[in-house]
Amino acid sequence: MNVVNRTIFCHDNLEVLRGINSACVDLIYLDPPFNKKKTFTAPIGSSAEGASFSDIFREKDIKEDWLKDIKEDHYAIHKLLSAVKDIEGKSSYNFCYLAYMAVRFIECYRILKDTGSMYLHCDSTMSHYLKLVLDCIFGEENFRNEVIWHYPNRFSRLGNFFSFMSDNLFFYSKTNDYIFSNMPVAPSTRTLKSYQRGWDTPGDALLVYDENKAQKKIKEYQEKDKRIKYVAPKQVNMGNVWSDINIINSQAKERTGYPTQKPLALLERIIKASSPQGGMVLDPFCGCATTCVAAEKLKRQWIGIDVSVKAYELVKERLGKEVENKGTLFYEKLVRFNTDPPTRNDKDAHSPNRKHVYIISHPQYEGEYKVGIASNVKNRLGSYQTSDPNREYKLEYSCLTPYFREIEAYIHEKYENKHEWVKGNLEDIKNDIEGFVL
Repeated sequence: MNVVNRTIFCHDNLEVLRGINSACVDLIYLDPPFNKKKTFTAPIGSSAEGASFSDIFREKDIKEDWLKDIKEDHYAIHKLLSAVKDIEGKSSYNFCYLAYMAVRFIECYRILKDTGSMYLHCDSTMSHYLKLVLDCIFGEENFRNEVIWHYPNRFSRLGNFFSFMSDNLFFYSKTNDYIFSNMPVAPSTRTLKSYQRGWDTPGDALLVYDENKAQKKIKEYQEKDKRIKYVAPKQVNMGNVWSDINIINSQAKERTGYPTQKPLALLERIIKASSPQGGMVLDPFCGCATTCVAAEKLKRQWIGIDVSVKAYELVKERLGKEVENKGTLFYEKLVRFNTDPPTRNDKDAHSPNRKHVYIISHPQYEGEYKVGIASNVKNRLGSYQTSDPNREYKLEYSCLTPYFREIEAYIHEKYENKHEWVKGNLEDIKNDIEGFVL
């Protein structure tokens, strides 16, 4: 791991994620902007005063290199984004939001250990699109749960719709061999009335699942000289609807005033379930640092990333209050603040600088060849084959080079082309790729 424990990065999270070594994080929790098309600001006088973030995504915010990387490395996402743009138009806010999120999800997947997991916190605004993007990156087979966090909301406004009282958490693992600690709970409480068959009948046997009510009723039955059968509750897996964790109200001790603050209990549950003791937890949109505080309480290592310096100030303040009462000064020395992204030092640190320029053919297009770029040529060929029932696409040639974009541009400029297929002699195209000089 090239980033030390208890580090807060104040920087664009994409650059920080790209600087973290591959396969070194156990759990990632993301609570990103939801594409609500507005700006959120912490109230004056709160602990989080000064913190704000924009939840508006426009075409000018999307870098062309992001779209190129997606097309070259994750062709399925490229096709998905193209479909969204076709449906909603070139300036689609949804397209821009998904492109912004996709490049970050790709890096999250890379830095996860094979036993690692990721939880994406979202709501119905974009959940349907986001799950498709995650399926493309993690694989549909590695989707584990959609957790519904249901919370009462007495401030929900009236309207011609049902009140919004839940968020969604998409839980994905990187592989089928992932860390998960079962969290067994007793089944839902059953009232005694459900079993009061023949109350006055001697010898009646009752099945009681609630222990507190059971003790009271057992005493009543003993006083009436009745027999009772007590059946201890059998533990079952916790369900995927979490309604026992409330949103943070105005009087809550942990409230900072940060506009989208999530309760510690929610993060503690996720961290307990999907990370080992001493494991590394990462939050790329850490905001008021709830994930960092929860990880510290549970004796995990952690990294937080946010564009605002407020995350660094809040994590020290909150750790001093929430963790073992050691005080803010104790964590002043432990929490590290960094405005520069890290530098990878793992064995694949330089691999993003080299990609394949490939030539693919199809019998239907005689004398024409698809010349493109991909990190994984086998996967790219497979993406073409899925659209061809006869699977007649053929890889003619590939060349791993740091000048992949320059070579692609050169070939497409030199040869007549249409829709990325160039017309020419196969050997001539190969020779031009191999003989390219910058």
